[in-house]
Amino acid sequence: MSSTAKKRKADTNVHAASGNKKHPTESNADDPKTARATFHAEVGYKQLSLQDIHDRIQALCRRVPEIPESNFALSNHTKNGFTEKSGDAAESTVPLPKNPCPYDKEEIRKWAASLQIVIEEFNLLVSCVSPATYIWGTDRSGAAEQNLSLLSGELIRSQEQIMARVTPRLNDVLAPVVTLVTDKTVTKKLPDGTEVKQNYFATTLEDPEYVDMCFTILARNAPLLRQVLLANYDKLLQSIEDYLAAQHKDSQHDARGFVY
Repeated sequence: MSSTAKKRKADTNVHAASGNKKHPTESNADDPKTARATFHAEVGYKQLSLQDIHDRIQALCRRVPEIPESNFALSNHTKNGFTEKSGDAAESTVPLPKNPCPYDKEEIRKWAASLQIVIEEFNLLVSCVSPATYIWGTDRSGAAEQNLSLLSGELIRSQEQIMARVTPRLNDVLAPVVTLVTDKTVTKKLPDGTEVKQNYFATTLEDPEYVDMCFTILARNAPLLRQVLLANYDKLLQSIEDYLAAQHKDSQHDARGFVY
């Protein structure tokens, strides 16, 4: 065989081999699970299982702030929410309530902020339950569908309880309604005899009396607000455990049951 014929044959073999070789992406496309895992790694996403969510809610329970030993009582150096170091409340243009809050506002605000962080993280975790329990409807048994419906109902009820009983109390303290007022007006006289007035504005509480009442209510009811939060979290932990146990039992009777 001539050298030219040998070269043509070699080129043909190389071309055939390259044509049969699949690109890594193409091979992954043949296996949906592999392709999905590759995509998750690419975007830096790791799905939380229902057990992961359960464990994180448990961790949130440990982060629910305790009630201070002082029960938010005013200290000796604090008066009506103003410290003696910055005690210029009497000279301020900001209106003050007639009946000041008998509790330490700063201590209440810190406690409320810590509790709000826990609630925010909980609401985000609840949003991860649907992806964690997803399975196409026709592949789910009747018992599995009922189990998921019961779990979803408990999640909704717990969120409603917290949003109705706890969150508004925190918002009234952390984000009270404010209004814009004229703090002072400075008048300047120019060389040509004209006067220029410059207004300085400040934000002030729209209803100081109501805000102080909100601080008082939160301080009084802090133990029960904490109880409501932990009671609902604990119920959800039990609900998730019951759901996982029911799903395991269902999977033993129905091959279509959802197993984590």
